[in-house]
Amino acid sequence: MNNLDLILAVSGPAAEVQSSETMEIVVVGFAFVMVVLVLLALVTASIGAVFRRYDAKITAKAEAAVAAAVAAANLAPKPAPVASPEAISCEDEDPALMAVLAAAVHSVIGDRAHRIVSIRPGGPGWAQEGRRQIFSSHRVR
Repeated sequence: MNNLDLILAVSGPAAEVQSSETMEIVVVGFAFVMVVLVLLALVTASIGAVFRRYDAKITAKAEAAVAAAVAAANLAPKPAPVASPEAISCEDEDPALMAVLAAAVHSVIGDRAHRIVSIRPGGPGWAQEGRRQIFSSHRVR
């Protein structure tokens, strides 16, 4: 005996299986779920469009700032280069990286004259400090 027969046996002769009404309920429920899912998709797509538009506006402002910084760097009087033994030539550096760093420096120090002499990666200082903290946290036996 399956569950439906058990329910019918317990509920008595008044309960009858009405498959047409059951199918109507299932179809209406399925249609409701589909409508809600379509509405959710539309809402999330519109929110995504708002964020994409905002991101494009921010990107355009950043590109304008980089162009202004490059133009200002080309028009500003060149300060005397700072000679250091660690300085390397900028010919092998990425020009996009140079433009981004020049824009960042310009946004921090403003219209004062500046020059990026070199870009070189930092040493293993952070890794060594992390290892030192891990080793110092352990108890020596």
